Amino acid sequence: MLKLGHIIYSNCFPPHAGIITGKTSFPFQLVEGIPTELNRLLFEGRVDVSPSSSIEYAMNPGKYVIFPGLSITSRSRVMSIILKSRLPLAELNNKTVALTTASATSVVLLRILLEIRHQVHPVYINFDQGLEDPFGRAEAALFIGDLALRTGPSPEYPHIYDLGALWHEYTGLPFVFALWQVNEKKGVDKDLAALYDILLESRAYGLSHIGELAVAEAARFNLSSEVLRQYWGSFSYDLGETEKQGLMKYYGYAAELGVISPVKDLRFWKNN
Repeated sequence: MLKLGHIIYSNCFPPHAGIITGKTSFPFQLVEGIPTELNRLLFEGRVDVSPSSSIEYAMNPGKYVIFPGLSITSRSRVMSIILKSRLPLAELNNKTVALTTASATSVVLLRILLEIRHQVHPVYINFDQGLEDPFGRAEAALFIGDLALRTGPSPEYPHIYDLGALWHEYTGLPFVFALWQVNEKKGVDKDLAALYDILLESRAYGLSHIGELAVAEAARFNLSSEVLRQYWGSFSYDLGETEKQGLMKYYGYAAELGVISPVKDLRFWKNN
């Protein structure tokens, strides 16, 4: 039986809404996790398809193919990828910046914005968000997901930076945080085709019921229905030409940092 990964943060809910609510028939298994956990499970083949960090695709060239037309992409501001800082960005050179271990793509995005855009080179440390408080050790900290949505300024850390907004300001392009990636196995083409159709149906349901889902699911995510509605409205869950341009721009900068080898093209799953 195919296993589909599901990111437990609220940003993944709309495209999987039909599956989770039972409105869309789903004869496969759903495996929940945070982005870095799902990256590992996908790499190991313990899930077959997952909305997985966009950097995961580039870090493992040739290992995955991408389901066409599906992504988690911020059009401009993202609201849930937040750097909370004691200092302005331009003053973080040689300062300590804490990076959440829950994300891979967002960590590289922050490095692009700091090191390439602002020519700032901090000292990076890692922390487990939700379990560790990084602020005793760092001048700034990167948070992601629903925890970041609830993160506001404080007198000691007054600077709040939305990385999606900073990226759009820098490039004029959307930012692709996740792609539905396939760890291909032989003999599962029929199941993959069925799963792909299910995902398209599930996304169509979710996007056409955003208002009522925001009300129904507010308690699940400990967020108000208005915040959820606004948040979900900031995303494109498509993977069209503009999203691809943003993705390839990101890969170009990531290669400039030496995080990945240059990505020449995107490999898509084909329904044979």
